[in-house]
Amino acid sequence: MPKVTEAHVAERRKQILAAAQDVFSTKGFEPATMQDIVKISGMSRGGVYQYFGSTEAMMRALLEQNTKEFSDYVQSLIQKNGIIWDSLVEYLNSVSKEANTPFSIAVYEYFVSGWHNEERKAYLAKRYLNGQSVFLQLFKEGVRRGEFFPCQPLEVITRFFINVTDGIALEASLLNHQLIDTSNQIDSLKLYLKTALGIDKMNVE
Repeated sequence: MPKVTEAHVAERRKQILAAAQDVFSTKGFEPATMQDIVKISGMSRGGVYQYFGSTEAMMRALLEQNTKEFSDYVQSLIQKNGIIWDSLVEYLNSVSKEANTPFSIAVYEYFVSGWHNEERKAYLAKRYLNGQSVFLQLFKEGVRRGEFFPCQPLEVITRFFINVTDGIALEASLLNHQLIDTSNQIDSLKLYLKTALGIDKMNVE
């Protein structure tokens, strides 16, 4: 029996998850079936089930992949920008673009439809805390570099930042950027951050 290489396993897993994301983006999470994903993947039913036993497992794998990519992205912003404020602005400018992806709506659906599922709620809390730690690191780096002089606890600023950006992204996903005036909402958040982080008197855009 031929030996299956790690590269082969990784490629098959990637193929299945790409199909799953496509199906979730098109149909939504709840209506999606394993058969839908098997069909899109181009693999056999047994081949898909060898890697994932449910759409739930596939969504979790996609979310874990997203978590790592997000953490790496924020780290890259910290490393490439000499000024942390520039990293924040770059991230905020990307919020509206991310909100346009159909998969983001499927993720919202996954968590909202699972509001009564304690295990899924616990997973959402874990993701929230992870996101908070990533952004908290960004704000702390601004303090370390002598850019930020916060007038509120960084934890409070971080939670408010996450809640506002998540709200903007959700509204933009469900409606459109023109209707909710994404650009001006982002500008309003920047004004808050300049004050809360103690940089409102700095020459920043």
